[in-house]
Amino acid sequence: QGTISGKVLEVEVEAGGMDTVGEDELQLRGGGDTKGGTCKRMWEVFPGKNLICCGGRCITGPDPSIFVFNIVLTFGALALFYAFIAIRLHPIVIVIGFILHGISFYFLLRAAFTDPGILRRRKTPTRANENGDPPTAVVNGKTVQLSYCTTCNIYRPPKCKHCRTCDNCVEEFDHHCPWVMNCVAKRNYRYFVGFVASISLLCVYVCACSIAIVVISVTGNRQPAGVTLCAIVLILFTGCLGVTLSGFACFHCGLIAQGITTNEYIKGRAGGARETGCSQYPKNCYEVYCTELPKPDVNLMGPADEEMRDRGGSDEKMVDLEVRAGGDKDAEIS
Repeated sequence: QGTISGKVLEVEVEAGGMDTVGEDELQLRGGGDTKGGTCKRMWEVFPGKNLICCGGRCITGPDPSIFVFNIVLTFGALALFYAFIAIRLHPIVIVIGFILHGISFYFLLRAAFTDPGILRRRKTPTRANENGDPPTAVVNGKTVQLSYCTTCNIYRPPKCKHCRTCDNCVEEFDHHCPWVMNCVAKRNYRYFVGFVASISLLCVYVCACSIAIVVISVTGNRQPAGVTLCAIVLILFTGCLGVTLSGFACFHCGLIAQGITTNEYIKGRAGGARETGCSQYPKNCYEVYCTELPKPDVNLMGPADEEMRDRGGSDEKMVDLEVRAGGDKDAEIS
């Protein structure tokens, strides 16, 4: 007999392995199971279509083709800018360009490889309440009926949606963006908006520097034809892209201030997880940009048997559900 965490466990050693008996029902995980096999981690058996790398530390969408094209296009345009435009202006132009490029690339990687808010699935279907009606959530004084996902076997919280591309229920789902190769939702929304805003600023910067080269060439200090042609191409490319992305960034900032997602905006309804109204604009922006990100609902580096285990006991009326994002303190679930 030995004492572990203040409880006595009876350990019986047999030829086939080691079994443990006691209140804790000790299981050997990580290094191996009771049968001598290796316990799999959640990222190895994850049921969604996502690509998972770095031992479960990074998760993204299933199709990297557009994301890779985005990287090549961005680095290609900036290579032309540094080689033909920035080098002919001033060293500080190159420094500012590298800073803006680094910021946008950081936000891109964070948006692409951060768990957007994937909710844990259940093996068995979740039962409705006692009268058989779907449960409802009261958030900020609004009653929202929870929809059921037959794939994940859970009642989805307000603003949650099942992404067909990734095959997961995602909390506070905004949209699936192929350019960042991931869903844009609760846990990576700030990084997505940061990427769109910073790449817009970078486009405006490159366009302005390219215009300066054309003006210099026209006003007397004639530049080589290849440099002028490159400047014109960059003006057209970054100008159109910068205007489009700037409008896109303003659109998302407006949605954040109003407390709604793109999915809700398109469908014309709001899930009510954040309050709406002009007086709530600063609060909604603070919750998206400045609050601490919640921990992932699925621990990809944890033991698979633990992460895939249904929450709650057999008498639980519904899945363990937590309505977060602004209205959690005033939320009631019935």
